[in-house]
Amino acid sequence: MEYVIIRNDIDELYHHGVKGMKWGVRRYQNKDGSLTTAGEKRYARDAREKEFTKYDSSTGQYYKQSKKNGRSDLAFDAKRYAKEDTERAKRLIDSSKNITNDVKRSIDTSNRNRKVPKMDLSNMTDQQMREQINRAILEQQYNNMFNPKRESKGREYVSHILDSAGNVLAITSSALGIALAIKELRG
Repeated sequence: MEYVIIRNDIDELYHHGVKGMKWGVRRYQNKDGSLTTAGEKRYARDAREKEFTKYDSSTGQYYKQSKKNGRSDLAFDAKRYAKEDTERAKRLIDSSKNITNDVKRSIDTSNRNRKVPKMDLSNMTDQQMREQINRAILEQQYNNMFNPKRESKGREYVSHILDSAGNVLAITSSALGIALAIKELRG
């Protein structure tokens, strides 16, 4: 998974790559073609998914045996594995971004849908209406001066976290989308 830090006060973006990543160290396959431990795990998972049940320890490959086609070996593809990991990370980030947006939307909807009591104006005279309006204006002015209406601390904190998380997820999703497009163009 990629780690991205955004600082709003400086408008800088820091990208730190994959956790535990080192320069020149490959994730799935060494330069000589042998598999790393992560590559072996991924290759075994790929074999299970494609139902290659037999393993040849001399060649280090999984294979299927059939009467019709004979033996077929499962090829190891490090580039495909890296691409699938990036796509999986992008899907995860996109779904997280969607969840964040849904929660934020539901909070905004709950704020907008608060019921405000209404007066029954059909049985009031003009004088009574003026008195009610003046009273409401006076109460509103008093509350604004001495009891400012605030959003609860929890709701304020959650809104701030959702804004930050939404921004980070949107940028990360865009970066992963760009990385996938570049990989597709390179072939």
